[in-house]
Amino acid sequence: MSRFTLRLAIALQAAISAGDGLAMIALANRVYQSSHASWAVAAVFLALTVPITTLAPVAGLLLDRLPTKSVLVAAAAVAAAVALGLAVASGVPATLSLALCFGVCAAILQPGLGAIVPRLAGDTAITRANSYLQAATWAGFSAGPLLAGLLISTVGSGAAFGADAALYALGAAGLWALRLAPRRSVPGGEHDAGARPRLSAELRAGFGFLRSDPEAAMLVGTVGAVIACANMAVVAEVVFAEHVLQAGPGGYSLLVAGWTAGMVAGTLAGGRLPVRWLVPAALIGTVATGAGVALAGAAVALWQAVVAYGFGGLASGAETVATRSVLNHRAPQDVAGRVFALYSGVLFGATSLAMAVAGALLTVLGARTVLIVAGSGGMLAGAAGCVGMALRQRTRHDPAPAGDG
Repeated sequence: MSRFTLRLAIALQAAISAGDGLAMIALANRVYQSSHASWAVAAVFLALTVPITTLAPVAGLLLDRLPTKSVLVAAAAVAAAVALGLAVASGVPATLSLALCFGVCAAILQPGLGAIVPRLAGDTAITRANSYLQAATWAGFSAGPLLAGLLISTVGSGAAFGADAALYALGAAGLWALRLAPRRSVPGGEHDAGARPRLSAELRAGFGFLRSDPEAAMLVGTVGAVIACANMAVVAEVVFAEHVLQAGPGGYSLLVAGWTAGMVAGTLAGGRLPVRWLVPAALIGTVATGAGVALAGAAVALWQAVVAYGFGGLASGAETVATRSVLNHRAPQDVAGRVFALYSGVLFGATSLAMAVAGALLTVLGARTVLIVAGSGGMLAGAAGCVGMALRQRTRHDPAPAGDG
């Protein structure tokens, strides 16, 4: 992996992630100012996330069957065009329609950027590359909303969407300039077969990989469950910081900043993990992520909650790098796009479901209890994954019992 290739990949990852964060805030602001209805804001988030889950098989197949770089460049370029359309559009229906187009682009970009890491890095540098790229993701996603707030408050939403278009255009240009190693086929794999499988079988190839690798399947399922629990806390954070801890809007900002800072630190630390420790580190990270959320819910002062969130973010960042690196090492490149599309679909589907459930729980249980329940649920899910993985590995390594005769 050349230094230029890595730096370019980091820069384009940061630009695309900043575009995602900017778009999310600018879209929510646009529809709320147009309708003053909370349902419209919820519809924006659904438009941005539902396609990532529902289109996962199709998006993954496009990434695996067409030139990957061309598909990614096209998705980023379309996202730039959508942002330009939003700069001149008005009204809730038009905004939601274009937000759905953003979601479709994200359904391709999210898994595609994960699937190409081995072709950028080479086998020996996968974990380190994921570390840098995920740190860039979180840095960009944190900067995007700040830029959106500045532009909307000083110039207007049109300028914010114009800046968003520029970020996606930079991402497209960076993707076009990337030099990807050729996709390696596995002997006996899909590309070596005499006849191509049916379309239905190709769409299910991501599931097929998880069936063939129960450890990877167990890891993806555990991470999905913990992400669902952790995202239940997102709905309660603002109420917890501003009203339970009496810290006001500034306190809420510090709470979110604590998690984000922890994520960046955790992703960088995760790059030092040796390959043999990736699976254990990912599972331990899931337990620690839940613990961070639960400890924050039990806090009686803002600084305690910020420290707990920093710890949870640190664990989550390390887990993210470890999980993505496991999939990069284990998934054949012939199906990597579909595997990462399935992984993204699980995460975003879990997030959407968790936020819907948390909204109902918040009115019944209160913010502090929701955080404690969410964190405890994440700890339990992570612990279950650890136990299941230990049993799986013990069964795999135990010799078969001898026959009676």
